[in-house]
Amino acid sequence: MSEHPLAELPAWDRLTVPPGESLRVEPLRRVEVDELLIVDDDLPQLDDATLIWAWPTDDGWTARAARLHGTRAVPYLVRAARLRIERPDPNLARLLGIDPAALPPSVSVHGHPRHQEKPPRHLACICRLTESEEVYRAIHDGWRTVDELKRVTEAGFGQCQGRRCVTALAHRVDLEPDQPRGNITPRPPLVPVPASILAAFAEG
Repeated sequence: MSEHPLAELPAWDRLTVPPGESLRVEPLRRVEVDELLIVDDDLPQLDDATLIWAWPTDDGWTARAARLHGTRAVPYLVRAARLRIERPDPNLARLLGIDPAALPPSVSVHGHPRHQEKPPRHLACICRLTESEEVYRAIHDGWRTVDELKRVTEAGFGQCQGRRCVTALAHRVDLEPDQPRGNITPRPPLVPVPASILAAFAEG
């Protein structure tokens, strides 16, 4: 785990700028590695940049990441032959479109999953403050997949991208998160990202 103070924050809070401050985004840095190490959404090889998204390519993986140094942002575009995920967030692989039960040869997962904060019993989603009762009403009305519950109740639409609530939502409709109906449709980015950082990737 990184010794940087930012690593104490959950990934979805790392790329935020204090109110009233302006962000200076440096030019996009392009990096190629044989194996990209991901530890708690950090990329230790890239100054502990926070992973924004990763997708498979013909010859490996491409990833987007960024690191904040105060009000200075460094965006990275990474090409890697393989991904090595350590202390995996239980939902990180799923959000990247990787089936944890059938890892592709280019992905390896190591160590015990990181502990996830669970919502209190009366909340189904911490980020959106969706009440558990609202989810049960949706189930009673006939909604039976996690994606459906997300759209009807807004649980899972928060800044953590459902990482803290998807598993519990799946269990409430007698599904497992590894099942397609027990998970949400993954869409980038993995974490909230200032538009100025995303613009750096568009220009690159």
